[in-house]
Formats: sequence, C-alpha cells, structure tokens
Amino acid sequence: MSTRIKLNLSAASLALVIVVSLLVQVSVGFAEVANYIKYNFYDKDNLILNLSLVNPAVKSVAADPSNKVVLRIEVRDRKGNPVPMAPVTLSLDGNTKAHDYLGDLTPQLLRTDDYGELLVVYSPPEASKEFLTQKETNIKITAAVKNTGIKSQQSIKLVRNPVVFIHGYQAYAYIFENFGEYLKSKGFQTSAIEYKSVNGIIVASNILKDFLLKQKMQYLAKGLQVQRFDLVAHSMGGLVARYYTCSEDFIRDNNVRKIIFISVPQKGSPLASLGASFFDDKGVSDLIPENPLLSKALPQMLNKGLNNTIQVGSILGQYDEVVSPESASLEEWSLNTELFSIGESNLNFDNILKGNFSEATNHMNILSNRKVFERVESMLYEKLPYPSLKK
Repeated sequence: MSTRIKLNLSAASLALVIVVSLLVQVSVGFAEVANYIKYNFYDKDNLILNLSLVNPAVKSVAADPSNKVVLRIEVRDRKGNPVPMAPVTLSLDGNTKAHDYLGDLTPQLLRTDDYGELLVVYSPPEASKEFLTQKETNIKITAAVKNTGIKSQQSIKLVRNPVVFIHGYQAYAYIFENFGEYLKSKGFQTSAIEYKSVNGIIVASNILKDFLLKQKMQYLAKGLQVQRFDLVAHSMGGLVARYYTCSEDFIRDNNVRKIIFISVPQKGSPLASLGASFFDDKGVSDLIPENPLLSKALPQMLNKGLNNTIQVGSILGQYDEVVSPESASLEEWSLNTELFSIGESNLNFDNILKGNFSEATNHMNILSNRKVFERVESMLYEKLPYPSLKK
C-alpha cells in the first residue's frame, strides 16, 4: 500500500513539475496564478470599478488618431484593497449616428495588475464633417468587470483640429481676420503666427516651431489635448511651413497633420527679383527663383523638401500677380493645385517700379474670398493626399 502511495506522490510531483515548466514557458509566474485563483473567490457583485483619465485636466480632445488619450482602470474590493487579475472589457459609444467608427481602444480585454490597475489608450478617429455634425461630439468609454453588472464610464469631447495661419512676406497675422472668423463660425479654433518676414524663411521656421509648442501648452491649459495642428499658409508662409516640417525639430515634435498652401511660390517668384531692388533683406532673397534655399537647402531635406507624412492641399488664385501656376505647382510630388477665380489684376508696371507690391490685390484678396473659405473648410475635413515619396 505504501509503495502505491509513493508512486502516486511521485506521479503528482511529476505533474507539478510539468505544470511549472509550462508556466515558465508562457512567462506566467506563480503570483499571477495565485491572483487568478484568488479572483475566482471574490464576491464579484461587491467589487468597485473606477475609470478615469490619467491627465484629469483634459476635458476635450482634437479629432486626430495621433492624439492618444491614456485612461486608468482600478478595481478594488469594498475594503479598498486592490483586486489583481480582474478581467475588464471596454466599449465605445457616441452622440452621433453619422459615423460608425468612433475610434480605437487598446487593448479590448485586459486583466488588472498586482495593484488592481491597468492602463488603456483611446485613439480618436480622423473625423469627417458628417461625424462632427455639432461643434463637438461626445464619446463615451465604458469599462466593465467581465460577467458582472459593474461598470464605470468616462466621457471625452471630440472637437475639430485647431488651425494655425501663417502669413507671407511683408504681411501680418491680422490679414487672416476674415478667414479666422469664418472658420470660428464653423466650430474651429484658430490662431495666427506673427513673424518678421524680412529675417527670412529659416528664422521664421524656428518661430513657427516655438509657436506650435506654445499653442499646445496653451490649449492644454484650457483642457484641450492637441498633438498635431492643421496649417493654412499663404505665400512665403507656405515655404516657412515646408522648411519647418522637413527639419529634425519637426521629426521630434511631429505636431502638424495638414498643410493647406494658398498662393505659395514653391519655386520662387519673379517679382522677388524686382523686389530685391527695393527691399534688401533675407526674406525677399529667399523668394528669388533658384536662390540657394529653394535650389539647394530644401531639396536636400526630408523628401526633397515636402514631408510625405503630412496631408497637403494647394490653392492658387487665377491671375495671381506674385505666384504663377508653374511656381505654385507641386506636381513633382504628384499633387494638384486648385485654381480659383478671384478677379482681374490691377498690378501694373508703374506699381512694380515704385515697389508697391501691396497692390497685388489678387494675391491678397484670396484671403477674403468666400469660395476659398469654403474649400479650405472642406479640406480640413477631407482626407487629403500625401506627397509622393521621392528618392
């Protein structure tokens, strides 16, 4: 009889060794096994579940997949003790029926750690106009202890991606007042960078870098989490945007989602050569066709000077006095430039000789054109093309 008992014990020991080996192979420790067994003895209906934002200052989030929100889940018993290995499920709901895709929660099913906690990440959708039918859309995230009625919810407001305007040569932020008021009436939040164009494109790109970082902090102070901005750049401002978004600083910050170019001299402007006779500064020299910045510096940067990870739209006014269709073209990156009828030009040879470039009315009036406003608004909602990858 004793021999049989010893044999049975040996068999049990062997089985235990096999189980332990299997646990080691799947990287599951004894603590996890013990917690898993312990969880099954809890009174499930008396557990307490709490879902909260890791950053409680966040009240709303810009609708952009890169703009991830981290949430914490805590499961405790009635005495406040953490409950490890509690299985938690997650779900999404929203106050809109115009779009089935409300974003992503990862992972979908988890178990709490030794402290009764776990972290989940919410990635918003890149929302269309139909999705954001209101000025903001409420997304409801629900966490539940599996196979119980215990739930906890957290609401997140999705808002339109903030827009940053970038002015051109010898211009100022106020030229976007009409444009900004239009977009604000559609629920967008806007701001405009101010820089001295006479100091050139590289200096301005550094100002843009600092401006975007400051804007991000200012929005967060108001409760809005923003990772990437949409840029609307006019004239020289488009080259400022290109230079910054192809720099090493941008690769680190990754804070631009779209660039919408408006009447941008991508290859320079012939008027800049004439302007150099009146304005002896770095800004105007940066706009001369075939100058070193356009012919050497930009082409040596990321993707030959146009970031292929950023969505791009391009608009040009017909009869623009400063920018020709050839100069505004982005065909080398397989992108089209849309032409808008703004009106006839009244910039004559006498004005050019006098250096009155402010008389280039079409070049400036495109920033006060209702059709252009509406097209830019739709571009902010649309999935715009990415520049082709250049070798």
